[in-house]
Amino acid sequence: MSRYIKDFLAIYLCSSILAFSSCTNADDTSTRFGSDATGVTDSLSLRVAVLPIKECDILRHAQESGLASGMGLDMTLVPYDAIMDMDTAVLSGMAHVYFEDSLRICRIKADTIRPLMLLPIPVELKLISNKDKGIEDINGLKTNMVGLARWSQSEQWMNAITDSNGMEDMDVYYAQINSIPLRFSMVNEGLIDAGILPQPWADSLLSLGHNTLRDTILCGMGFFISPDAQKDSIRQKQALLLKKVYLEALKQTTDTITP
Repeated sequence: MSRYIKDFLAIYLCSSILAFSSCTNADDTSTRFGSDATGVTDSLSLRVAVLPIKECDILRHAQESGLASGMGLDMTLVPYDAIMDMDTAVLSGMAHVYFEDSLRICRIKADTIRPLMLLPIPVELKLISNKDKGIEDINGLKTNMVGLARWSQSEQWMNAITDSNGMEDMDVYYAQINSIPLRFSMVNEGLIDAGILPQPWADSLLSLGHNTLRDTILCGMGFFISPDAQKDSIRQKQALLLKKVYLEALKQTTDTITP
């Protein structure tokens, strides 16, 4: 299986990734927001598409604890299991704000639907091998299968790992498993040899006895605001408030787990 981005030299510098996120300015488009999957319209709520990862759980805390409403933010979280599903949400206009990968955002060719970075969030990832596969280091991945999301920064990271260990393109097989829960299950059940997982899924695998081969913090992911929301003064204010809510919720959750 060929690499998708062969010339990746190292993990992107945060500043470089954030430069990618700006891509180009959006043109005027008509508003496509307000209805959820059931067709129920809520014109007041800021719709935020999220992934099942630790970094998005901060917003869940803000919603469930009443912090968001207490700070004046009416927010609806729209859950997705995979970054590719998030792409679909972007293209279909299902939310005002999305948790996305700037690398994938820049692959959207239409300026009118390409979001721009609102709040960068570092994302913790681990490369984990199944405990029964006998893989103790990166070289042990040769001829084995690693589950990841295609055309993502996590794939770039995997390319950097294998390149730095002198591996060829065909030495490790990449399995495109976009759903995070499915990728977790396939590593845990030994259906694939290893996988790249975010938190808390990665630590759950470790608690089951599986092995960490590498870990990293990726920059360039975070919350993006849609072009339509950028042109709407109400959505702009809500998006700015979302940033404040997120940072306050992050502080609260960090204080909670700090000894």
